[in-house]
Amino acid sequence: MVSRPDVSQVVLAKWGGGPADTVSYLQFVRRPLNTLELVRFRTQQSPLRQFHRGTLRLARVGLAGRLLDAAFALSFLARGRIPGGVAAAAAVAFRDNVGDDPPVYYGRVTRTPSYTVLQYHFFYAYNDYRSHYRGANDHEGDWELVSLYLSEDPDGGAALEWAAYAAHDRSGPDLRRRGDDPELERVGEHPVLYVGAGSHAGFFSPGDYLIRIELRPLARLREQLEELRDVWRRLLRQGGRVGGEPEDRRLALAFVDYARGDGRMLGPRTERPFEARLVEEQPALLEYAGLWGRYSQDFLRGEDAPTGPRFNPDGSLRTSWYDPVGWAGLHGVPPFSQETEMIAEELEKLASSRLITAEAAAAAAAEAERLGVRLAALEQLPAPPAELEGRSVELEEATRHAQALLRELGEQDRLIEALQERRTHLLAGEREDPRAHLRHPAIPERKEGPRLRRLAETWSALSAGLLLLGEVAVAGVFRVSPLPLLLLLGAFIFVESLFSRRLVVFVHGLVLGLALVTLGILAWEFWWPIFIALTAALGVYLIWSNLAELRGR
Repeated sequence: MVSRPDVSQVVLAKWGGGPADTVSYLQFVRRPLNTLELVRFRTQQSPLRQFHRGTLRLARVGLAGRLLDAAFALSFLARGRIPGGVAAAAAVAFRDNVGDDPPVYYGRVTRTPSYTVLQYHFFYAYNDYRSHYRGANDHEGDWELVSLYLSEDPDGGAALEWAAYAAHDRSGPDLRRRGDDPELERVGEHPVLYVGAGSHAGFFSPGDYLIRIELRPLARLREQLEELRDVWRRLLRQGGRVGGEPEDRRLALAFVDYARGDGRMLGPRTERPFEARLVEEQPALLEYAGLWGRYSQDFLRGEDAPTGPRFNPDGSLRTSWYDPVGWAGLHGVPPFSQETEMIAEELEKLASSRLITAEAAAAAAAEAERLGVRLAALEQLPAPPAELEGRSVELEEATRHAQALLRELGEQDRLIEALQERRTHLLAGEREDPRAHLRHPAIPERKEGPRLRRLAETWSALSAGLLLLGEVAVAGVFRVSPLPLLLLLGAFIFVESLFSRRLVVFVHGLVLGLALVTLGILAWEFWWPIFIALTAALGVYLIWSNLAELRGR
């Protein structure tokens, strides 16, 4: 371990990522607050005293989610984690050293053939998501990103096409909103970013967001359960549509991002405007590949500090750095201002291509007809079978070739019609729904919360532990008998369905499940009489069906 107290941008840039077998990291807090200092901070100094979580996060998820949460909490016994008191010490150090300095963003401009991308990188001294907001993790340092995608308008100016906000290392279309989306709030021309308390995830609307993090070992189990649910839906038409459960029913850890917009406001037209700095002028942001905070040796990496805007933890480049358009799922999504021109160019290419395809299709059809005439003439003569077979194969190949060209010609015609129709709509200023690209967008939780909120919160806090204790007690009394364990589990699921307003679904599933078990038992006990009866019924049906066909001849 090498300590460098005289860290500067130049030092970090020269240090890079350090040797291959070492981990380079910075450290903001050297000494956590002791117990007395921590009590004083929480009772006198902390602005968190004014924060209210609202409905507890465990009351917003099911019983399976609470059991997963308990397992996740136990995992900290084996994982490296940020020591207690570090979050409070970071808050005190930030307040005493840099709290009054103007906030800073680090800007970067990337130009692509379609977009001019403006990236705004924000650095937070500490991520206190776990310690103060019951979130997934704590770690020193936190880099977040906002990307704006501009296109050149006909007058030579810049128009905002899309805005994308980073959230929990995700990527893809769900991170972005179109410039005319009502959810994209603005102050003048500046988009508004709602920051999650502690996690610093970015959102477009204020509110509480239920965040689900699926662990990789559970992904395969979840896929298998979804396949079983699809079979259940197909055969018995129960439980909703076929095609998998919605995202909020997955086997995942549940946390809440509090992005209510009731905290400190930064930026234009506020009391604390940003100070802008270019990324290219910050050598540490370009060259340093180490961690921007404490290294806790967490094998899940949740409690380790993140790397900077350019690098991943393994030293590779971030997608948002080398491909900001792909990071937001914008490849194949041209700017509105350029699409009509692109359609015109595509129609011109298709017109030329269609002419070539039409000529080739006509020639192929004529060739098939010529081969057909030859084969018909040979079939009237005592021609050798081998020659007839060869001519027949040639005709089949020519026919397939002609059909393929005609199919391609039809597809080109359909594509030309679609492009012409889309160009007509675009020229009229008509666009599709600005939210059509969204699949699983972040949506704020409804404020009313679950029914019987206080009782539901108490149940959510106790249910997982009571279930485990109850199963242990039942197993101790009844030993290896599974029926009491299943009855206890069923009782807990029944109570859970009451709070989640899924009692009807629970009763339907229970009745159908019991019916299937009953049928299985009957089939097992009386399989021979059932086999004889089914065979006899099949024989009678075949005789009746064949006689009916004979009479109707």
